[in-house]
Amino acid sequence: MMMKKTTIAILSAALLLGGALSSPAIQAASKSEADQSAVSSGFKMNPAITKEYGGAVFELESLTTTPQSTEYLISRNMPETLDPEIDRNIMEMNYLVMDSNGWIYDRIQAEDKMREKPDGTFDRYYKEKLWPLKGKPKELILKPYVGGTSIKSAGKDDVTAKLTNKFPVTLDQGKIGTMTVTGVKFEKKRTILTLSIKGETASIQSVVTWLVANGKAMDYSRKELISVKNGVYHYELEFSAVDRKLPLKVMTKRMTPVTFLNELEMRVKLPL
Repeated sequence: MMMKKTTIAILSAALLLGGALSSPAIQAASKSEADQSAVSSGFKMNPAITKEYGGAVFELESLTTTPQSTEYLISRNMPETLDPEIDRNIMEMNYLVMDSNGWIYDRIQAEDKMREKPDGTFDRYYKEKLWPLKGKPKELILKPYVGGTSIKSAGKDDVTAKLTNKFPVTLDQGKIGTMTVTGVKFEKKRTILTLSIKGETASIQSVVTWLVANGKAMDYSRKELISVKNGVYHYELEFSAVDRKLPLKVMTKRMTPVTFLNELEMRVKLPL
C-alpha cells in the first residue's frame, strides 16, 4: 500500500506531554529509575504485531530495552482514502505505554517520519523512547488514544488552588478527572510538589502542572512516577527553589476525556 501523503499523524497530544516531541522536563534522566530497573543488559525484540484500523495497517516492528530506556518503532501504511473520522483519529493519536503491573512509562523523546521502502513505496514510522522498564513486568501494553488535550485559550481553562500547609488539595481537571496535591517540600536548591492521580490517564493529567509563586507560573524541570498503589499514581515534580513565605498556588488545565482506540492496542510478551 502506498502511504497517503496527505495524512500526517500530527501528535497533538505530544504537545501536551511537554510541549513538543522532546522536552527538557521529560528528557531529564532519573538515576533512581535506572537503578531500580530489572533490565541488566537489555534485549531487542521484533514482535511483528500487526493491527488494522479502517484500512490503515500498523505494525510494531521492534522493541528494545536497556538499563537507561525502552524504545519501540511502529510503521504505518495508509490507503489513499480513509473514513474521515478514522483519518482524524489517526492524525490526533498518541500512545500511552504501561506494563502488566500497572506502571506507566513517560516519553523521553519521539520522532514521526516518512521513509522509503525497498519496493520504492513510502510508509510512515513512529519511534518513541521511554523510561526503562520497572521491576519484572510480563507484558508491555501500547494503548493508542485520542483526547486529553487542553484548550489553549489564555486563562479560560486554568484551574488554580492556593497552597498553604493544609493537604491534600484537589483540582478539577474537567471530564478527564481530578488531580490531588499531597504536599510541597522546600529545599535550598529546589521545590518538590507531590501529586496523586487515580487511573491510567495520570501521566497525561500530570503534565499540565505549574507552580505559581508570587503570580509567576513556573514549569517543572523533572517529573517522576514514584509509586502506583491500588490504581493511584504518585508523582514528584521538581521546580526551582522558592521562598515558602511567598503566596503559592498550583495551576493545571481542564482537559477533554480520553478515548482509547482498542482496535490498535498492542500487547508484547516480555522475556522473563
